[in-house]
Amino acid sequence: MRHDPAIPAPLPVGERISAIDVLRGFSLFGIVVVNAWFFGLPLAVGSGQTAVQTQGADGIAWFVVTGFFSFKFISIFSVLFGFGIAMQRARLLERTGRAAGFHARRMAILAVFGLLHAGLLWYGDILFQYALVGMIMILLIQISTTIRLWLGIGCLAVSMSGAFLFGLLPLFAPAVGDVPDLTLRGLEAMKAAVFDPAHPHWIPAEIAAYRDGPWTDALLFRSVTWGFASVMFFLNYGWHVLGLVLVGSCFHDIGLFDADRRPLLGRLAIWGVAIGLPAELTVAGLLQFGEPDVPQRAVLSAVHDVASATLAIGLIGVVGRACAAKRMPGAKTFATVGRMSLSAYLLESVLFVTLMSFWGFAQFGRFGEMELLLAAILVYGVVAAICLLWSRRYRMGPMEWLWRAGSYLGAPRIEKPRA
Repeated sequence: MRHDPAIPAPLPVGERISAIDVLRGFSLFGIVVVNAWFFGLPLAVGSGQTAVQTQGADGIAWFVVTGFFSFKFISIFSVLFGFGIAMQRARLLERTGRAAGFHARRMAILAVFGLLHAGLLWYGDILFQYALVGMIMILLIQISTTIRLWLGIGCLAVSMSGAFLFGLLPLFAPAVGDVPDLTLRGLEAMKAAVFDPAHPHWIPAEIAAYRDGPWTDALLFRSVTWGFASVMFFLNYGWHVLGLVLVGSCFHDIGLFDADRRPLLGRLAIWGVAIGLPAELTVAGLLQFGEPDVPQRAVLSAVHDVASATLAIGLIGVVGRACAAKRMPGAKTFATVGRMSLSAYLLESVLFVTLMSFWGFAQFGRFGEMELLLAAILVYGVVAAICLLWSRRYRMGPMEWLWRAGSYLGAPRIEKPRA
């Protein structure tokens, strides 16, 4: 395909907001740590519907992931998504005077990526849902900054309320006492489990589908589970994402990463960490060792929802200040991964699904929480190394190139200019 010289190239590294790239790469590390549970464990185990690990190495890993990672890094990424939408819109309006059509194409392509990711690789895809939120932002981004901020806070309040209400659902669930039938597979197992992922009939069939195959069973479980995740997104977690996307767009409007905003970054860092981190560690400790009943777990879910957002904003302040002072450990690596975050996110899925699936190393359901934590660190290390090698020759990742080509309706140059 011939390169179109009319398509603007990505900004040179020296002209980019370095903190944004670093935060994206940093977020992808936290995201793969959390996603490891869903890559390698049955849905009911990964989502916390079954008993919590409290002892040994797996207990330590459970506390670390829940207290320091769960919900925080996807929250950071949501803020960055909103910041990026507002930043790209401002640049398009300055250059061409219009932005909605380009933005709609960009989100439609992202939705296609998400559907392919969910259908072919992993049910936990977030790209499709982000694309839908991005479409909503075409309208909301035109509202004043102040109103957008209050809308974002309102969405977070809805999300917190939804987390509490969904946490009460086990009160109305019928007691399950069936002995698992290990002969059931695919749709038969789903029907016998009444489509309950925590049912004794569901869990062994889910493990068998991903670990042993065949493709039809794996696709069935992936599709049905993606449907569950999508419903939960629209009814509950999507409000959390939309709220933080709106907050991120407001951060762009006030120039959060400008030099004169460093005091604000400092205040966000202090208050976000001081409030969010103790709250999150308390929630993790009570879930792991407190034996809460259903209403208490519902309250903890609501606290977790808002505390994770608070801590995420605090971490944005910490990383932003560290980048401004050029004291962020691993900044170059994180920034390189962040500049090709779409490619890196999908590569994480490819590597983990290969490790877990029957057509790869068939380890689904065999790893404990500590093994999954270590596997996530290893996977991110491999992804980071590949990104660093790729960036030596190319100015953008392969998926970023496809996304940009579809958005601009032409082929941008991918190679770096020769020195």
